[in-house]
Amino acid sequence: MENFILYEELGTRRSSIVYKGRRKGNLSYVAIKCIDKTKRPEITNHVRLSQDLDHPNIVKFYEWYETINHLWLVVELCTDYNSNVIT
Repeated sequence: MENFILYEELGTRRSSIVYKGRRKGNLSYVAIKCIDKTKRPEITNHVRLSQDLDHPNIVKFYEWYETINHLWLVVELCTDYNSNVIT
């Protein structure tokens, strides 16, 4: 995760937090989900299914990272037409 800059928190759930972020050296924003590592089986399945999907109505999955206590998913940042973030 050292290649990413995290900005504001966009939303929280019971076992995850979503941040606005971007890769260092890149100006495009992404959503970065920080998920409790206890959810690893569910997230692994989600990642497996999401990797090959390419559709305008499905959030694009980019990559994921694992740290000691968390899984970090980097996905497309979606906003509505009024520039409000959708989490």
